[in-house]
Amino acid sequence: MSFKQPHYQAKIARLSIAILCVLTCLSQAELQLHPLFTDHAILQQGQAVPVWGSADAGEKVRIRFGGQTKTSTTQADGKWVILLDPLSASAEPRTLSVSAGSKSLVIKDLLVGEVWLCAGQSNMARSMGGMVDKKDIIEDARAGKFETIRLFKVPLSGKNQAQSSIKASWAKCTKETVNGFSGTGFYFGHTLHRDLKVPVGLIHANWGGTNASCWISKDTLENDPAAADLLRGFKGSLARYPEAKKIYDIALAEWTQKVKAAELAGKSLTDIEPREPMGLEHPKQPAGFYNGMIAPLQPYAVAGVVWSQGESNATTAPKAAAYRNLMLALISGWRADWAKKTPGDQRRDFPFYQVQLPNFAGGDPDGWPIIREQMLQIWQQGKNTGMVVTIDVGNPDDIHPQNKRIVGDRLARFARANTYRKNIVYSGPIYKSMQMKGKALVLEFDHVGSGLSNKDSKALRHFTIAGEDEKFVNAEARIDGKGSVIVSSPKVKNPQAVRYAWSNNPENPNFSNKEGLPASPFRTDDWKTFDKKQ
Repeated sequence: MSFKQPHYQAKIARLSIAILCVLTCLSQAELQLHPLFTDHAILQQGQAVPVWGSADAGEKVRIRFGGQTKTSTTQADGKWVILLDPLSASAEPRTLSVSAGSKSLVIKDLLVGEVWLCAGQSNMARSMGGMVDKKDIIEDARAGKFETIRLFKVPLSGKNQAQSSIKASWAKCTKETVNGFSGTGFYFGHTLHRDLKVPVGLIHANWGGTNASCWISKDTLENDPAAADLLRGFKGSLARYPEAKKIYDIALAEWTQKVKAAELAGKSLTDIEPREPMGLEHPKQPAGFYNGMIAPLQPYAVAGVVWSQGESNATTAPKAAAYRNLMLALISGWRADWAKKTPGDQRRDFPFYQVQLPNFAGGDPDGWPIIREQMLQIWQQGKNTGMVVTIDVGNPDDIHPQNKRIVGDRLARFARANTYRKNIVYSGPIYKSMQMKGKALVLEFDHVGSGLSNKDSKALRHFTIAGEDEKFVNAEARIDGKGSVIVSSPKVKNPQAVRYAWSNNPENPNFSNKEGLPASPFRTDDWKTFDKKQ
């Protein structure tokens, strides 16, 4: 049978070659770009732009964009990051070419302009489809008037570990895409687009009913003193989880049966669905949304962050009082993590602008004023932070007011002044100092613009005053000169402190500057507010 040996040797050789080819193909990683680099993306102008993805380990990667050619070699895990030099704004569609070995990718219709991350909870998540004045925006989008505004919507995701990627892509601003996008975020970007006349990219990363702790990185949670109470509480929840999960499963099964019985009877069930206990798989765990929705965006070059959140932290005044330090830790952590993932560990102290809580009758009467005060302090004490007031555009009966155009416009005004250095008035009056004058208190303000105003020409509302007994009564307040307000009451002979709009729902406030920007709620005292009603 020896005459058959060459035949078998040939078959074995061919089989070996086939196996080798398969193994070689399996070992070759697909050249990939992060989903933030898809057709229609906006790249940030004026700063180095990281571009990243994956390929074979040790492979040379080359990218080309806007006349630049940059190269790098992948790490042992196949990951790579390349920095483009700062880019100039351009509405000319261009391509991003990426190659590694015999593999290549081409991303089309990329513009260069301003990119902002729009984040927070439900009042940022509230879509254009729910806005009262959406019609003109929807029609303009239908007519293709927003070709250089692009939208990137991050899928809802809460994870126990930081993720590196997401399933999403950039989209042109059309009737369909804008309808499901953040109202506040879009109006902000639309105003910037109109006034700066450059392309604008908006990244939407929001989830309703979320505490600030959900958006803090795990590293911050474990190492920043501001998050120590949160971490202890979460560890306690994890310890109780096994027993709590058993109770929850029983309650959920009973509730589900009640739902089915009600449906069969043609009735609606009023019983509330049981709340799932906090565990490692719960999406709203501390750091959950940071892991699933913020970490995957890093280190994409952004101009800054606009943030609308705080309702979930305003449930009680003692907890609300921790909001400032919590948010300052969050902001610092986000910036540090963006820097760590950028080649050269470049510090990214991007601006972080907040929306102060609006007026709402259902808000905690102690917690909501404290959160507003904490937001003001984040602006005053933070680095490159800011805040816009919205107590005049809320809805007493709806925690989700539908007029987000004014909110977006005010955020854009703040950004135009502080990020883009336009010489405009960007804030309403902010309390500065107080002095006693006889039986009255004289308050001085910053951000008076061209002067203080009672915008409906009626007496200033929502000012209260207190003496040494710390009991506040309604006060008379009148504007004196360009930047002062004199506050008094015949009921208080020796006044010590003033508060303005210090409630969950200061309806129809009329204190502003002549530019029409409302004054922020404030208090001149540091008395406790949560162990007794004022």
